[in-house]
Amino acid sequence: MATFIALDTSSTACSVALVHGESRISKLSDSPREHAGLLLPFVDELLSQAGVSASDLDFVACCQGPGSFTGLRIGLGIAQGLAFALNKPMVGVSSLAAMARTVQLSHPDALSTACLLDARMNEIYWAVYEIGNGIVSASVEPNLIGKNELNATLLSLVQDAPQTVIAGEAARLFNFPSDISQQLIFDFNIAPNADAIADLALEKWLQGEACAAKDFQLTYLRNSVSWNKRQRIRS
Repeated sequence: MATFIALDTSSTACSVALVHGESRISKLSDSPREHAGLLLPFVDELLSQAGVSASDLDFVACCQGPGSFTGLRIGLGIAQGLAFALNKPMVGVSSLAAMARTVQLSHPDALSTACLLDARMNEIYWAVYEIGNGIVSASVEPNLIGKNELNATLLSLVQDAPQTVIAGEAARLFNFPSDISQQLIFDFNIAPNADAIADLALEKWLQGEACAAKDFQLTYLRNSVSWNKRQRIRS
């Protein structure tokens, strides 16, 4: 079995998980704007607790996004720095796929899930995953969509899909007719986390889906023009 660190900084929380063979320990803090100061201490703490040296890591796993632009950059900086320093490969996992993995564990009877993250500016990061039979497979790939457009799209998707979980805090932004809502499960507490990143990263590692640290790419989904516009609005 592999030994690796998984990091997630795609939302307000930051978390780290250390997998060492059959054992796993993790640490999470819901501390917005403190990711940069927490990640490395979390990594050091988990390595020390497990009695594992950083050089023993087989790879470094990191959330690829989408999510908070600043958070993703912080996570990438730490993960990529570790991978470069240790000369280890990296494995990337989508934040939305990580949410789907958490849904799979929390709602074992669910067959599919629409995972939503608030992208601000009246837009939503979203994807749909099939989660039956122990798999997490995207039927709608991660993308960025306007809130109003997504509301109509979700309605058409879930009308004939009982046992669908609408996951994420951003699900509070949508209103469904009562007859549709009764067929669905809403879980507003689902969010990306390092434990789910670790689960999916191990699967990808075993399938040979790793890359060199220099080749690791984040998935922003929003272009830099839109991001700069948002920053100007906030300032």
